[in-house]
Order: sequence, then C-alpha cells, then structure tokens
Amino acid sequence: MQFIDTHIHLQDYKSNSTPQIIKQAEICDVNKFVCPSIVEADWKKIADLSQNFKSKIIPAFGLHPWYLEQAGSGWESRICQYFDTFPQALVGETGLDRLKSTPQSLQEDFFTIHIELAKKYNRPLIIHAVKVDDWLEKYWHDLPPKFVLHSFSGRTNFLKRAVAKGAYISLCKKIMRNSEAKEIIKQIPIDKLLLESDGPYQSEPQDIRELLKEIAIIRQEKEEDLSRKIYQNSEEFLYV
Repeated sequence: MQFIDTHIHLQDYKSNSTPQIIKQAEICDVNKFVCPSIVEADWKKIADLSQNFKSKIIPAFGLHPWYLEQAGSGWESRICQYFDTFPQALVGETGLDRLKSTPQSLQEDFFTIHIELAKKYNRPLIIHAVKVDDWLEKYWHDLPPKFVLHSFSGRTNFLKRAVAKGAYISLCKKIMRNSEAKEIIKQIPIDKLLLESDGPYQSEPQDIRELLKEIAIIRQEKEEDLSRKIYQNSEEFLYV
C-alpha cells in the first residue's frame, strides 16, 4: 500500500523536523504530502520545503478564512509570483467558516479571489468549509474543475450536495467523531475519496493507514483495493 497525505501543515511543526516527519510517515507507506499555507508568512516556508523535498512535498498557497484580517494589501500579486514559480502548486487553503469572527463578507471576498486564481492557473482548489452549507450555494456553479472539501466534517445532506457538484472529499481521523461518520463514509463515491492527516492539528501522517483500515471495514472493501483506488484518486486530483 501507499498513500498521499493530501493536507498537512508541515510549516507549523517544530523547525527542521520535516525530515523526521517524512521518515516516520514512509514507514507507514505515506510517501507524498500536500502542504497548504494558512497566512502569507507561510508562503516562503512552504516554497523552501517544496524545493528541499521536491519529490515529496507539493505546495499550496492561499489564505485561511480565520486570518484574513492579517492580510497585507497587494497580496494577490505576491501570491501569483508563487503560482508562476511552482506550476504544481495548488490554491489554498481557503474557504468559509461560520464559527469564526471574521466577517462573512470578507471571507466571501477572499474566497472569490482564490476561486479565480484556481481557474486562472488551472490548479486544484483546497476548501475549508465549516457550517456554511447555505453560504456555499452561490459558489457551486463557479468553482474550478477540481476542488476538495478538506477534513470533511459536515452532514450527509451537505455531502450529497457537494458530491453532486463534483467535489473530492478528503477525510482525516476526526471524521470518526462525527455522529454520521458511517453513513458519510459509505456515501462518498469511490473515485472522489481522499485521505489526509491535517497535521499537526488533527492527526499525523502515520495515522492514515489506520484510518484506511477503519474506512475499509465500514465500506466492506479490501484494504489493498481501497488504498490503491484512493492513491489513484490523489494522483488524478493533483496531477492529471
């Protein structure tokens, strides 16, 4: 088996710990990592990580909805420099979050810009979406061809809507705390399922193998077959 951790904030671990994180992850068959930014200060850190571990780390540049009020003027032109330099980079992490104090109008302004960047550069979009089922209604028709709802934690009705609109659904360990976890896991189309750690905040890359095992049991599928398909999904989302 092999896995791609489709969402991990390597820049937020202790300094110089990336080689050890990768080494520990590889023991558990995790061999690539998507590293999204949260604030602008992350961009250079992630760029450097991607350059230092070219075969392992795929960068993603964006601004998280929790910290938009920290954004400096002219950020749009500065982020474009990173997309020009890193043709494999994704757009994100971006999105909407009802539970935080950032004004909805500000979140929507920034989210719209990220959507346009993803379409301009033809890159996958990483979406953070928390309790915003209704807010997203105005965006479904405008999203880029490839987008993922990362660390999915919604309900089955939201899942159905997202899948109908073409979303990839990425799960991390916290899905098991969702009261509808089993139904969510069963209802995700096999070709839209991704896995992540969301480290260091939710779990670690080495937890992905155990998560796969739990998902395989719920879906009544063989671990090897499921892992092979999820790896294929990950590559199709990132590269094709």
